[in-house]
Amino acid sequence: MPSGSSLLGIGISALQAYRRSLNTIGHNIANASTPGYSRQRVNLTSAPPQFSGYGYVGTGVRTGSVQRSYDAFIGAQVQAYTSSTREFSVLHQYAAQIDNVLADPDAGLSTAMQRFHGALQDLVNDPGSMAAREVLVSEGQGLVDRFHSLGSWLDDMETQVNGELQSSVTNINSLSASIADLNEKIVLAYGAGAGQPPNDLLDQRDMLVQELSQEVSVTTLEQDDGALNVMIGTGQALVVGNTSNDLVTYKGPGVQAPQMIALRIGANGNVPITEQLSGGRIGGLLGFRERVLEPAANELGKTAIGMARFFNEQHEKGVDINGQLGRPFFGFPEPQWDSYPGVTSTLSLSWNDVGQVTGADYKLQFNGGTWNMTRTDTGETVAMTGSGTAADPFVADGLSIVVDPAAVAGDSFLLQPTRQGAASLQGLIDDPALVSAASPVLTTEASTNTGSGRISVPEITDISNPAFQSVPGSLTPPLMIRFTSATTYEIYDNSNPSSPALLESVSGYDPATGADVFPTPGGLDYGYQVHLTGDPAAGDEFSIAYNGSGDGDNRNAVALGQVLTGKILGNGTQSLSDVYNGLVSDVGTTTRQANLAERSHEQLLQRSLDARDSVSGVNLDEEAANLVRFQQAYQAAAQVVATANEMFDTLLGAVRR
Repeated sequence: MPSGSSLLGIGISALQAYRRSLNTIGHNIANASTPGYSRQRVNLTSAPPQFSGYGYVGTGVRTGSVQRSYDAFIGAQVQAYTSSTREFSVLHQYAAQIDNVLADPDAGLSTAMQRFHGALQDLVNDPGSMAAREVLVSEGQGLVDRFHSLGSWLDDMETQVNGELQSSVTNINSLSASIADLNEKIVLAYGAGAGQPPNDLLDQRDMLVQELSQEVSVTTLEQDDGALNVMIGTGQALVVGNTSNDLVTYKGPGVQAPQMIALRIGANGNVPITEQLSGGRIGGLLGFRERVLEPAANELGKTAIGMARFFNEQHEKGVDINGQLGRPFFGFPEPQWDSYPGVTSTLSLSWNDVGQVTGADYKLQFNGGTWNMTRTDTGETVAMTGSGTAADPFVADGLSIVVDPAAVAGDSFLLQPTRQGAASLQGLIDDPALVSAASPVLTTEASTNTGSGRISVPEITDISNPAFQSVPGSLTPPLMIRFTSATTYEIYDNSNPSSPALLESVSGYDPATGADVFPTPGGLDYGYQVHLTGDPAAGDEFSIAYNGSGDGDNRNAVALGQVLTGKILGNGTQSLSDVYNGLVSDVGTTTRQANLAERSHEQLLQRSLDARDSVSGVNLDEEAANLVRFQQAYQAAAQVVATANEMFDTLLGAVRR
C-alpha cells in the first residue's frame, strides 16, 4: 500500500474516533441535568499494526466501545438507602400525627379525664347538689365524645393507610411492567449491538428500580443476557426477564379489615406476602400500622373499656338521689373478633376479667386436636384454662372464649378485644337524679349505747346479692347487731324491730383490732362488708338498713373517684392514667426513633448519592476541557488527512512528468 494511502487511513480513523468522542461529550453535556444519567466515555484502542520488512507499522485508532461510568456496588447502596429513608420518613410522618394529637392537652384524653374527675370531686363535696350532678353527667358525656373523636380519628387513619397501600401497589405494578419492558429492549439492544451496552436504556432501568425502591425494598440480579430480575420480600419474583408479576391488595381479617398484599404469580394464584415486605412507602405504612396505629387504638380502647367496666361496677353499688340502686353509667362493647378467610366455624367471645385485659390482639387457631392462642405482636403463646365449651369456656388474658365444636383443623380467628372500645363507648345516664353518689347501706348506733364501739360499711362486695335484689328499694333482711359482752355479739334479722330474729352468735371480737362482720363463721354474707371498731359494752346495738335517700350521702361518689385513680387495669398494676400516659410515651418514643432513623438514613443516602455522582455524574468543567482536547485532536487528524492528500498529489504530479 502506498504510504500516502496508509497515512490517509490513519487520519480518517482518527477523525472518526474523535468525532465519536466529541459526540459523546456533547451527549454528556446535554444530559448534565438529566436525573439518573451516567456519564459516558468512548474507549479508544489502537488498530492492529501492519507488518513490513522493517517491522510493524501502526494503522490508526479504533473505537472499542462507548461505556457509562457506573459502579454497581454504589448503585446498590443508593437503592437500599432510598428504600430505608422513605420507610422511616413515612413512619415518622404518620406517627407524628398520632403523637401530636394524643399528647395535646386539648385534643387528647388527659384534659377530658381530669374534667370528669374534677366534676366527681365536686359531687363528693356536695352530694345533694343537682348542679354538681348535672356537671358530672355533662363531663361524662364530654369524656365519651372525646373517646369517640379519638377512636374515629384512628379509624380514619386506618382508612388512609389502606388507601396509601393500594396506591403504592398500583405504582409498583406500573414500575415493574416498565422494567420488564425495558428488559426486553435491553436484551434486543445487546444482541443488535454485538454485546455493546445500551447505556441510556440501562440508566432508564436503574432509575425505575430506584423509583421502585421508594415504594418497597427490592433486590436485583442481572442475567447473562442483560435482563434484570427484581425480587421483593424474602425473594419473591416481581420481575423476571420481560415478565412482571402484579401485586394485589385484599381485605385481611379484623375489625377494620386492613389492606393486605399478595403477589399474583400466573396460574399459581395469589401468594400473601404482607409480612415479608419492608422498606419504602409500603414498609413505612405497614410499620406505622403495626407499631403505632393498632397499638394506639387498642390501648385507647382498653382505657375506655376499663373505665366503663369498673366505673359501672361501682356506680351500680350505689343508690341515686331517689334511693334506687344505680344503673350502668357507660355502655361499652363486647370484645371483637373475626375469622380468617375460608373459615366456616364460629366462636363466642366475652369479657371474663377486664382488669387482666392486655390491649393486645391474638390469633386463635385449631390444629385438629387442640386450640392455641398467640399474641400477634410478639408471637408469644398465651396459656388458656378451661375446655372451650359454654359450661367451661377458655379463659385467657381477661377473655372468655367458647369455640365451635364443628371447627376443623386450620380454622383460625383474629381476636381484637379492645379495638373498638373508644369508638363504641356510650354515655347511658342523662338524668342527674340517676347519679348514684350514695351507698345503699345505712348503719346507725343506738343512742343508748354506753361503749365506744363504732360501725361502718367500708365496701359493697356484691350488689347482685339477694339482700339488695329480692325487694327493690330495701335491704333484705335489715340487721341488728347486739353485743352480749366485750368480745361476743349476736346478729339479728331486724325485719320486725319489736321482735328481732336471731341469726347467729359470734365470739372472739377483739376491741384492739376490730372485726369485719361478713362473711360470718356461720356463712352469713349479704353482699356488703360491715366493720366494727372500738370497745362496745354489753347491750350496745348497731342497726344495718337500706339507705332510702341518696341525698347528702357521698360514700359511693368517693368510691367512684377511687376507680378513676386506682390500679384497676394490668392485673392491678395500672390506673387509667397509667395506661394512657404509657400510650402517649410509647407513641412519642416510636416517633422520635423514626425521626432519628430518618435523619440518619438521609445522611447515608446523601453520601451514597455523592459517591454515585463522583463516579457517574457529569462534570461540566471536565467535559469542557475534554471538548477542547478532542476538538484539537480532531483538527490535528484533519491536518493528517490534508497532508496525506498533498503527498498523494505530489506523487501524481511526479508520475505525470
